[in-house]
Amino acid sequence: MSLRSKLWLVLGALFLVPLVVGVLVLALAVPQVKDDQLRSSLATDQAVVVDELTSQCRGLGQTARLVGFESSASTPTEATAMAVDTGSASYAALLRADGSVIAQAGTPPVQGVAPLALPSCSKGGKASGAVTERVAVAGLPTAAFAVAARRLDSAYLRNLQTSDRLSGQVVLLDGRSVIASTADASTTRKIADAVDGKSGIVTVGGWIARVGPPTTQVPYRVVVTTASGSTSSTTGLFVLILLAGAVVAGVLVTFVARRLTQPMADLAAYAERVARGDLDASIAESEDAEVRRVSEAFKVVQTDLRSNENELEQSRADLRESLERIGKTLTSTHDLDGLLPVVLDAAVVVLHARAGVVLYGGPDQLEVAAVTGLTEAGLVAPVGVAAGRGVLGQVIASGEGVRGTLGSGPTDLHPIDTEPGTGEIVAVPLRSMGNVVGAIALYGRVDGRAFDHDDEDALGTLASQASTAIDNVQLHQEAQRLSTTDALTGLWNFRYLSMSLGREIERSTRFERPLAVLMLDLDHFKQVNDSHGHARGDAVLRELAQRVQEQIREVDTFARYGGEEFVVVLPETTMDGATQLADRICHAVSREPFVTEGEDPLDVTVSVGVAAFPDHGSSAATLMRSADKALYIAKNAGRNRWQVPTS
Repeated sequence: MSLRSKLWLVLGALFLVPLVVGVLVLALAVPQVKDDQLRSSLATDQAVVVDELTSQCRGLGQTARLVGFESSASTPTEATAMAVDTGSASYAALLRADGSVIAQAGTPPVQGVAPLALPSCSKGGKASGAVTERVAVAGLPTAAFAVAARRLDSAYLRNLQTSDRLSGQVVLLDGRSVIASTADASTTRKIADAVDGKSGIVTVGGWIARVGPPTTQVPYRVVVTTASGSTSSTTGLFVLILLAGAVVAGVLVTFVARRLTQPMADLAAYAERVARGDLDASIAESEDAEVRRVSEAFKVVQTDLRSNENELEQSRADLRESLERIGKTLTSTHDLDGLLPVVLDAAVVVLHARAGVVLYGGPDQLEVAAVTGLTEAGLVAPVGVAAGRGVLGQVIASGEGVRGTLGSGPTDLHPIDTEPGTGEIVAVPLRSMGNVVGAIALYGRVDGRAFDHDDEDALGTLASQASTAIDNVQLHQEAQRLSTTDALTGLWNFRYLSMSLGREIERSTRFERPLAVLMLDLDHFKQVNDSHGHARGDAVLRELAQRVQEQIREVDTFARYGGEEFVVVLPETTMDGATQLADRICHAVSREPFVTEGEDPLDVTVSVGVAAFPDHGSSAATLMRSADKALYIAKNAGRNRWQVPTS
């Protein structure tokens, strides 16, 4: 038997036997694995649906309680409308103890069923096609119950299916009655009939369904389905793999057998590939001693070259990984003062620099925001860098990086007397919203080598990440400002007022310090809007805000409560101090007309309600309610005055 025939037998066995065994093992194991995956996916999808419906019930309970709370600060109509407008519920209502409706908003979830009769989902109650919750309301003079509800229909399930990426269809059943389904009517009916009286895993034609029993907060049977798949396609695939593997094995065996009969040709080809830089080239062992000695010598050289190349690639990979990790850290911080030193320290460590500096500021003049190592390196930190002057000024003016030896080469490498004058430098710009807002500069390397193009690219990558982080900081700060500021007057808004008043009441309670609240309302403001237009009304609101701010302290919180109503929170202020301030505010508003260019002067007055903590309220809600009552006493007494709550 020839050498080639022997190689055919040996190599064929080495290739084909493991391939056949592997395909057989996969053919037996894959169907079971797929079945386990389907069941696991169904269990996960069912848990997601149950958790969502349970969370919906809890959320409606919170919404109902919030409706009761908000109605104490505003009106029942506004409170119920807010719950529906914000999407917290599709229906909200406030009820008296006898079930009569005080206020409601949205579409009733179950036609013909009184709101008081809607069941509480948290107690296992169920309403046809809806999730409803009813809670008792305490502390209100008229309302006894608050109700929140949401329709439970196919659209709701489809939205859940899409948002949570459920793999199959979802059906909710009450007995055999279909509450909601994401499938078409025909498929839904088939599923309902197939799972009737069953639980766990049920096969429905080409589908597998998992049926969950009703629970306290989800009183429906939750059915999730997915396609069962077919093993025939998998078996065919394995047969195809086996055939393809046999063909590939035959080709490989022929190729290897032929090459092993030509050791000298192989050695020459191997040496040529290594010489061309193909460090992954390989050669089979030869029985010829001379050929083997030459090939071993080439392999030693090849191993050394590959080791050096791997070390270089690993070094660059570590550098990229460090930059990416630092970049992710930078983009998550919202502290600009702490951000720039982190950027500089990272650049110095990654590029092995001796010293560095970060400049940040306006387009015309930048100041040092962070510095490291300059004193130790015998260099002077740059100060007052202006665009276009010196090395860093050129970076800022051009928006392009520089690299080289200071004091030599192109003119943009000549520093000014406020910059380091000697040594190697690499510098790149920092940008924010597309504009140059600073620069990062590194001076000298620890190993004495000059900065190269890769170093400049690496520093540019870090600067790009830092620029993104700066944008995030500025956007975060602006978003924080907008979330607590009234756009028209520039005052704090209701959200900030609620947080501030809560903090002040907690502080006053803990340290037994006085606290007062003023509630202001413009008199006859509707007439201003009706007679002079809303633009003039807005101007009046802005000027009122300005006049009141002139009368209060920096520690006081002045916020727009809504419409023409404003609130002033006065820490460390007694009732006497609050009434004196209220009197000054009334006088400041009425002492001279409100003037707008091109418009007739307007005589504007304000009514003020004064309340003190804890005499008129021990919580934010009760204190605000007392101030509101005092305000309406002032209104009824003739306006343009202040009043305190009556007992």
